[in-house]
Amino acid sequence: MATEVIMPKVDMVMDAGTLVEWLKEEGERVEKGEPLFIILTDKANIEVESPASGILAGVRAQPGDEISVTEVIACIVEPGESLPVVAETRPVAASPVGEPTGAQMPPGPLAAAPAAAPSGAGGGKVRATPVARRLAAELGIDLPRVIGRGPRGRVHKADVLAFAERQEQKIARSGAAAVTVAPVPRVPLPNACRKETVPLAGPRRIIAERMVYSAFTAPHINLSLRVDMSEAARLRARLLEPLLAKTGQRLSFTAILARAVATVLPRHPYLNGSLDGERVILWDDVHLGIAMSVDDYLIVPVIREAQNRNLEQITVELGDLTERGRTRHLTPAEMAGSTFTISNLGMFGIESFTAIVNPPESAILAVGKIIDTPVGIVEGQVTVRPLMSLTICVDHRVVDGAAAARFLADLKDTLENPYLLI
Repeated sequence: MATEVIMPKVDMVMDAGTLVEWLKEEGERVEKGEPLFIILTDKANIEVESPASGILAGVRAQPGDEISVTEVIACIVEPGESLPVVAETRPVAASPVGEPTGAQMPPGPLAAAPAAAPSGAGGGKVRATPVARRLAAELGIDLPRVIGRGPRGRVHKADVLAFAERQEQKIARSGAAAVTVAPVPRVPLPNACRKETVPLAGPRRIIAERMVYSAFTAPHINLSLRVDMSEAARLRARLLEPLLAKTGQRLSFTAILARAVATVLPRHPYLNGSLDGERVILWDDVHLGIAMSVDDYLIVPVIREAQNRNLEQITVELGDLTERGRTRHLTPAEMAGSTFTISNLGMFGIESFTAIVNPPESAILAVGKIIDTPVGIVEGQVTVRPLMSLTICVDHRVVDGAAAARFLADLKDTLENPYLLI
């Protein structure tokens, strides 16, 4: 009997996933539990195992397609077995060339299903995710008119967005006077040869959506100061070899900074808070996100309950998260639920910068390079100290400027007197 291969739901908030790569060719044999394909969620790339042993057949999704969870994307069959007749699966967001037509679907029974109907066509209650309902209400869309691509016609966020885009296109084509559709501004392209055109898709599209949401909904304020890292550098030099011998991990300035933030943050609860509608949630635990770049996109693994971890524990966990992040072996759960984020670009030579708050957090710390800097003259000699720029970027709806300044001053004092962090 054929076994359906579906887009899995790998975390509680996932509505859809992007197919990144098939690891087996159609017609190739696969064993149960063997990696079959890779998907991208809004957290990470995930390898998905085959649900059965047999021949991969009826592949109905291609790399770049965004598919609703539980949608059938292929089947595993026995040699000589026919494919089952199932409803047509269409991506909730097609790859850059546009939405696939019937001619692009695989031939045979898989492509013979009738077109989907609006979710409310049967007169019953509309099946929709909470996110889709909220978005439809915000956009003024009559939800029963939206075609749902989820299980049993369930409407997802992508379905609402696709409906809204189609309505805008209809209005633009009809030239309706009641609504003016502003064209998307485009920068004139130079008259030169293009190396390539890269679609805004996959990880970059997810990052773009989140950052636009944060930048245009959260009023940001940014405060900066410089920290004398002389004592932190001495502490690192003294502990580097002992910790390396004990744990196999090198003590980094990021680990020292993470330990300092986790120590200071409980004294400044609004910077460890989240805006939730009409209320602000102040979290007991510090779940510390550490932003890092992997293959030109951003991931933020999380050190959980960082306020309860000593410097050695943070060094070990940070090293583990960094290594598994680089090899794409982090789970979505390990990159979800942060309450505060550190973004350190000092290793790239960046002296100072501002960052965009990672929603639903209320603050992010931007860390620059440690630079030997003249700070004064003592007995005729120029005094040089290793100074590091820290910029706290906060959501002004949650955090006032004075509260952000107090946090930054407290963090500066802790880093300049770091021995209590051991």
